Amino acid sequence: MLSEVAKRGIYPLHGSRLGVFRLPVDLTELSEISTVMNELKNSGFKIDSYADRIYVTHQWVENGVDLLTQEPLSANLNITVEIVTGEVVDIIYQIKPLEFFGDPYWVRNYRDKADKNAKMVIDTILRNSRIGDKLIAHYQKAEKLTQEAAIAKLEGLAPLAKNPKARSPTAASAAAGPSTGPKPVSSSSPSAAQLQQTPQAPAAIATAGAAGDTTISLTGTGTNYSGVEGPIDPEFKSKRQVVGTFQGIKVWGPIDPPGQIGIWGTEVTVDFDICIADGACIEACPVDVYEWLETPGHPSSEKKPFMIREKDCIFCMACENVCPPQCVKIFQKGT
Repeated sequence: MLSEVAKRGIYPLHGSRLGVFRLPVDLTELSEISTVMNELKNSGFKIDSYADRIYVTHQWVENGVDLLTQEPLSANLNITVEIVTGEVVDIIYQIKPLEFFGDPYWVRNYRDKADKNAKMVIDTILRNSRIGDKLIAHYQKAEKLTQEAAIAKLEGLAPLAKNPKARSPTAASAAAGPSTGPKPVSSSSPSAAQLQQTPQAPAAIATAGAAGDTTISLTGTGTNYSGVEGPIDPEFKSKRQVVGTFQGIKVWGPIDPPGQIGIWGTEVTVDFDICIADGACIEACPVDVYEWLETPGHPSSEKKPFMIREKDCIFCMACENVCPPQCVKIFQKGT
């Protein structure tokens, strides 16, 4: 028989005092962890962190009346939900005994209230943070759902969320974080003729990014792709067209996100459809050209080495030489 938490769609272990939810997503990058903390702080929770854990605390006040003196009574109670970050995300809560808060003997149904508040916190984590974006991408890949269906499934799993964030197929983006809504495409967008020549999902047009022009998205309906074998085609510039930019970095099509996302870069180029995210290029680069970029739903790997500091490349060729699937190609400027 499924327990109550099993029906919420995750992999639960459930005891009388402890709830554990395992989410099939990862949360490893410090920048992503900070983003999640800020998103939950904006939801009104108290946020702390230690080592690999984020502590999300909800506080509430219980009011009552002393049976003998008829004087009003109040007690400040709280429940803390822990997010254990890593290659998978565990969400844990444990209900403290009522005596932990002093002697509020008059409080009624404390355990039921604490349990409901803990589930409200969990639902808010899923609906209002990047963790929810990653879960949507997982449903798209694992269950072959459309983005609309994946969003609907997330909303059904988290009905108790506090002030839930609205998501739409054109706004939800697991890689870029919460969207602020559609904006006009910049002048560097591909022409209509280029879009006709290069297959591209309708969701591939996005907004302007903080670090440079962004005209493509990493989410869409392209979920029926498999991994591509290397090496990168060294002559791709004469065979492909630039279909857009991501934070100022050129993207060469064809693209059909999330399963096909093309070749990225001008001097420091990586075929993201080949990349398996082994990290050798990031470790080898002496000037920190790369940083990880989440690409949920991609069949080869769900993160890629993004050449965000491409202009800092010293053309040492270290990343190209160490790449196991040979998906990196370095071009001297002007070539």
